[in-house]
Amino acid sequence: MMFWILYLYELKKIFSHRIKLLVLLAVAAFLFFVSAQRYFTDVPETNAWKAEQLLDGRTMDENFFTEMRDDSAPDAGDLWRYATSYAMTVFSYNEPTSILHSSEERANWTEEQFYTTRQRVIGEFADAFFLTRGELKHWEDLEAKISKPFIYRSTRDIENLRATYQFTLTITCMLIAVFLSGSFAGETEIKTDALIYSSKYGHIYAVGTKLTAGCTFSLIIGILLLLMTHIPVIIFSGLHGLDAPWYMVMPFSELSIKAGHMLLLHTLVFILGCVLAGILTMLLSLLFDRSMGAAGTIFAIILFDLFGNVPTSMRVLSQLRYLTPITVLLNTNVPDMRLTKIFSRYLISFQTAPILYVVLGVILIIMTVRIFRRRYR
Repeated sequence: MMFWILYLYELKKIFSHRIKLLVLLAVAAFLFFVSAQRYFTDVPETNAWKAEQLLDGRTMDENFFTEMRDDSAPDAGDLWRYATSYAMTVFSYNEPTSILHSSEERANWTEEQFYTTRQRVIGEFADAFFLTRGELKHWEDLEAKISKPFIYRSTRDIENLRATYQFTLTITCMLIAVFLSGSFAGETEIKTDALIYSSKYGHIYAVGTKLTAGCTFSLIIGILLLLMTHIPVIIFSGLHGLDAPWYMVMPFSELSIKAGHMLLLHTLVFILGCVLAGILTMLLSLLFDRSMGAAGTIFAIILFDLFGNVPTSMRVLSQLRYLTPITVLLNTNVPDMRLTKIFSRYLISFQTAPILYVVLGVILIIMTVRIFRRRYR
């Protein structure tokens, strides 16, 4: 009973500042607006949605590319030009400015060239990521299982959702750092730590209630802000394309997984990333005994995650770099190229990351409890 009383007290403290609540509401409204504004753009963009849905289900065979070549006038209202963005993504790697070779002009695009180009670029990406022979064979085997020609699917709504995950997680982690940086440090800063931790129940329940309340807050705020980016898409489009294969969203992906299932992996990474950020913030709050120090460290980590870089030639370090929450959710052509072998089975980054986050979360919790007990026992 006492645990729940203190737990509710800790939750109340997190939400005690009205300014923080106003900032939270403002950020939620901002994310809702950013997600919704895609559906109120100019006519060509609206035409793209209509055209893609009209072509939804078309086989990407020779007739498909013949029509694309014949209807290539640079007209702003050209529906076919907008609808073939998927094919054009693959062919864009044939441009003279590309580091991945130059090739034919658009007038010569054919079904055979499309699938040959896709296969070639996949192989070059594999080289760029320094894949082992085993990993390369793994992807080659998966590629051989994907039936061709592809069935064209409209995935604009899915792409819009996917593009919001990384940005939303960045904003969410910053808010978590601001709200939870005073979880332990706040008691020290207002000189109440000795009184609370030396009371009958304070020492016993302090760590448990603070960690539980912090994880609950991180989970709630993560789900809330994620919903703010999903609700507009659901309202205006109904999430068309959830059953499309993932390689229609990522043109060079060799995964046969459905887009809806892949977005569930995105969501799992997002939620666990939020909780992990909350636990890390509370650990830093205890270590530094300063709210600004804890929040500032989280902000520095986020900035490194956004702008830091590790060369892919440094295999192990770059592999770890690609498993950080923001990087996993960052838009990229081939996130599935980076593999981790666990118990003789290859896992893509979206499968490896949740396992890593759970293990790290448990380690951070244990560290927080041990540091607290040594300091206040």
